[in-house]
Amino acid sequence: MRRNTALTRIMASGVAAIMLCAGGTFTVNAAEEEPVKADVSVKAIQGLSDDFIGGMDVSSMLSLEESGVTFKNANGEVEDLFTLLKESGVNYVRLRVWNDPFTADGQGYGGGNVNADRALTMAKRATAAGLKVLVDFHYSDFWADPSKQQVPKAWKSFEGDADKTADTVYDYTKQTLTTFKQAGVDVGMVQVGNETTAKIAGISGWDGMSKVFSAGSKAIREVLPEAKVVIHFTNPEKAGTYATYAKQLSNHNVDYDVFASSYYPFWHGTTENLTSVLKNVASTYKKDVMVAETSWAYTLDDGDDDSNTVPSKVTADNLKKYDISPQGQADEIRAVAEAVNNIGDNDGDGENDGLGVFYWEPAWVPVGTGGKDNAELVDTWNKYGGGWATEAACEYDPNDAGLYWGGSGVDNQALFDFDGKALASLPTFKYIHTGAVTDHVFTKIDPVEITATDSDSIDAIKAQLPSEVAAHYQDGVDETETVTWQSAALDWIRGAGTYTITGTTNAGHDVTVTVTVTATPAKDYVTDGSFENAENDKNWTIAGTGASITEDSGNAADGKRALKFWASDAYSFSATQTITGLEPGEYVLTAMSQGAAADNAAITDGVALSATTGGKTTSDALELNGWVKFDTATVPVTVGADGTATITITGNLPADAWGNVDKVSLVKKTETPVKPSTENLDKAVAEAGKINRDEYTNESLAKLDQALAAADVLLAGSTYTEQDVNDVIKLVADAIAGLAQKEVSSLTVTPSKTTYQVGDAIDADHDLKVVGNYSAGMGNVTLSADQFTLDYDFSAPADAAKVTVTLKSNPNVTETYTVAVTARAEGGSGSGSDGAGNGGATINPDTGEGDKTNGANGDKITGVLSNTGSAVTAVGLAVVVLGVAGGVSLALRRKRS
Repeated sequence: MRRNTALTRIMASGVAAIMLCAGGTFTVNAAEEEPVKADVSVKAIQGLSDDFIGGMDVSSMLSLEESGVTFKNANGEVEDLFTLLKESGVNYVRLRVWNDPFTADGQGYGGGNVNADRALTMAKRATAAGLKVLVDFHYSDFWADPSKQQVPKAWKSFEGDADKTADTVYDYTKQTLTTFKQAGVDVGMVQVGNETTAKIAGISGWDGMSKVFSAGSKAIREVLPEAKVVIHFTNPEKAGTYATYAKQLSNHNVDYDVFASSYYPFWHGTTENLTSVLKNVASTYKKDVMVAETSWAYTLDDGDDDSNTVPSKVTADNLKKYDISPQGQADEIRAVAEAVNNIGDNDGDGENDGLGVFYWEPAWVPVGTGGKDNAELVDTWNKYGGGWATEAACEYDPNDAGLYWGGSGVDNQALFDFDGKALASLPTFKYIHTGAVTDHVFTKIDPVEITATDSDSIDAIKAQLPSEVAAHYQDGVDETETVTWQSAALDWIRGAGTYTITGTTNAGHDVTVTVTVTATPAKDYVTDGSFENAENDKNWTIAGTGASITEDSGNAADGKRALKFWASDAYSFSATQTITGLEPGEYVLTAMSQGAAADNAAITDGVALSATTGGKTTSDALELNGWVKFDTATVPVTVGADGTATITITGNLPADAWGNVDKVSLVKKTETPVKPSTENLDKAVAEAGKINRDEYTNESLAKLDQALAAADVLLAGSTYTEQDVNDVIKLVADAIAGLAQKEVSSLTVTPSKTTYQVGDAIDADHDLKVVGNYSAGMGNVTLSADQFTLDYDFSAPADAAKVTVTLKSNPNVTETYTVAVTARAEGGSGSGSDGAGNGGATINPDTGEGDKTNGANGDKITGVLSNTGSAVTAVGLAVVVLGVAGGVSLALRRKRS
């Protein structure tokens, strides 16, 4: 029995209202527990039973561990995965079982290589950690889902035989569960097939599928009579499907307890619909229901560089259901859990028929990076099966795994980061009972979206800009903030396009608005070319046999009605409409067709679309290429001074050929304008991007941002002119020219050299760093040497000399520091003295070598003459040629900076 949440404590005031109801249950109105402090915000679900299932499918775990993956708690400490799940509020694990996911030589197919033995290994660990187990039989050697329900290799000889398959399912299920029971595994539920929407173990059709379901159920009842039998389907968003499945199960007397559904927000509709369809099953057939699989992404990054299911296979709209973050995961889990909990008690037993939720593969993190370009990673996938499929899986599933084998496609939907550390969303199954609160930290503002047509005025578009937006915070408390938009940029909208401008809220948060401007549809001069209004049928003249304007729902290209045709004998027809009052000029006539011959072969010349103007007819074939494989015919039309065009659809078809023509349209031809070059505008924008924004005032930068926003908007348009481009170039150029330097209030000088000799000079580019400190809140900028001056005098030795740095743009802003200045030593030989304390040296003119002793430090320095007799410079020294008797004397003189 599932227990209802009991009253565990009395309200702080000591008062609790307890009412004994007719049915013997208690309604308790007591104070709620305080939510726990966490890094995500989760509102407790009211009325949630203590044993509501918070489960996780961790079937790939063993292969991940074998591949070297470790799992860590929020503090980064390594823990056993099952222990960590238990601590996080999980009470159930789901483990898939494949019959034989290996080649004959033992190479695994991947996805955890989960056969019965490996599932049992994980199940025993789960039981030891205090978790119940759901055994998920796929009755396949690899992935089973709505598109794949392949028969196991060992059952191939009787594929399609429902009776033999059912018998084998019974034996296999009973044998496997017996080993689980003998090992002491706490099996609470057993799933007969996985997402068996249309097939199971190669068997399709409700008669055969029900035999398989019943066989599996029979084995479960015999081995584990206390375990619940689960049947699992998917696509709850498809109207009427779950009601049909449940009815078929009932009609075929399938013995089961739980009707389970997958629910992925990317594909499966709303949680409100999920509640509705599952509640219908629960109330009609008195069954428990649950969600066997769900998940959400915390990032759009790819952990192993081998592509992810999300976002590659979902729409942008579906990605907006929840935030892409751990908080978004927590929100999704809570929403699905609440949807299941809202199913309520439908059979009067006092228990909620919504059992709970399983999160799918929350621990399937990457085992490496680099994707298939990383040979070592590929070897790891193939050896341990930690990716979704190995190369060996091609033998069993050549059309999917054989083509797309590789790593984890859901690493960005895990509840652990790419390094195996628990995300803040992992304990959500605990938080839906207790509640969780986090700090009031800003997270985001949802982008604003506006739609318009190119016939709408700019003012009308601006009027749609919201003055307020909701700012989202991590603790779930939204705040309303006013927005200042860069609305002037919208003045540069030119034609159809997608335009983005920014705004800033009163709290300093950035927000964007996307303005989608669509082209106003060209006027269609055909009266009811889609045949939807029966009153307009009189505008068409139909002759011949086999054709009529009628409803052809599901086959029409537009709406429900079309010009439909068929006859049991060879037949011909025509449908004509004459249009008057046209402006002379060029037009385009189009129509769409679908259909085929009696044997479904294509017909490429049996139906035609034509237009007659001024006695001249032009036409194009309307091909019949198969059911709802629409072909479009296009006919150029030149309307003369009489302003008249006659359009005709003709058919000349063999017996039993069928099809329809729809969406006939005549519009005036428009020329696509040639866009002018934007090279100079691109250069101006690039130049603006090089500006060091820290140097200029916010007011002048705001004008530059407005000009750049105008450039962005203009370039997104479709009909801008050369004058438009030049005008925006001027805007950007003027804004750059108008940039105002921030006012420096003080200087900070950091010298890298503080000791000099008499006569030395300071190298401003290398010997010191000067930082301009701007007024409060404006920031600091390192100045270049041409922005300041230096005042110092190193003409005589002194124990200390002052250096003053002065800002050129404002001489009142200075900074002073001191350096040590030392005298240069006396020369060593006198004759070569340069007056700066360097001794002379004599170098042999033949060899170019000689010795010189520095008067200051006695260093020995060697100079070399070139073969032309010119001086050669040594580091820090200049060579000077002196004329002396009997030869050449060279003095080495120290350079000054």
